[in-house]
Amino acid sequence: MSDRLRLAVVGCGSISKAHLNAIQKCDRAQLAAVVSRDEGRRAAAASAYGAPRAYGVYEDALADPGVDAIVLCTPSHLHFAQATAALRAGKRVLVEKPMTESHADGLALVAEAERRGLTLMSAQCCRFLTVCRKVREVLRSGEIGRPLHLLYTNLSYSAKTPDWYKNCRSVLMESSGSHTFDFFPWMADAHPIRVYATAHNNSSDHTGDDDFVAHIALEDGAHAVTYTSACSRKPRKDLIVVCQKGTLTLDCWHALRLDGQPLVEEPRDRAYQNAFDRQMAEFVDAALTGREPESSGRQVLPSLAILDAAIESVRTGRAIEIQ
Repeated sequence: MSDRLRLAVVGCGSISKAHLNAIQKCDRAQLAAVVSRDEGRRAAAASAYGAPRAYGVYEDALADPGVDAIVLCTPSHLHFAQATAALRAGKRVLVEKPMTESHADGLALVAEAERRGLTLMSAQCCRFLTVCRKVREVLRSGEIGRPLHLLYTNLSYSAKTPDWYKNCRSVLMESSGSHTFDFFPWMADAHPIRVYATAHNNSSDHTGDDDFVAHIALEDGAHAVTYTSACSRKPRKDLIVVCQKGTLTLDCWHALRLDGQPLVEEPRDRAYQNAFDRQMAEFVDAALTGREPESSGRQVLPSLAILDAAIESVRTGRAIEIQ
């Protein structure tokens, strides 16, 4: 492999732009190709980001010797099969969250990557947000004691959902929930042990659930609650972490306070893309050096166990123990 990682971005929907922007800013990355079944989208992406090749068939990118790594920006129900195919073709893989739709598929994918000695990383961008990394740093330092309660709220409005949502096990848990299912145990440095969840469909224009609540018990005694709704015309996105000796509040991914006093802040319009830039730099460096990246496939397996448990809890109406 050369001293630059040659990447193909697969799927040219909205999330791909953050990855493509990040590739442009990474000195050790090179965009080799874009892939989309939609001719208009792939042509637009290739033109905007200078991709030398644009494929309409995924397998063509896998067969391209000029591609070292795949960035999967496709719907979550496709992740397992597409990531497996990429690894078997000898490509490193950065896959949008959730890495797979189940813990069992996650285990199989990690095993495939480790057997082949290839980098597998899940795009859990919240791990790379400045404010989230600071929360983890403060909690791990012990300066405000252990966390007691973590509460995340995400309110937004969606008039209609894409057709591919119908193929997902639980699209809202997979899209929004996969953030909190990962960063709760990551921030608290504690394994999940039990999950209770409820979910509802409130609009005929929405495919599947459009709100959910999940309560996650962590092994250190902390309780984490995440609430997401796609029905709120007043947006809100915040995190509160109540600890033994202080309370952290995080506002919309850009500002963090301890007991009301500022700890760290990034420009609101840059915080999200900055996280993607750090994430891409981490993936590229790990792939080129052969080390395990932050948010590796193995590291995110607990989030998939939570996803499984939350979906099963909604189905059965009872709390689910995580083994």
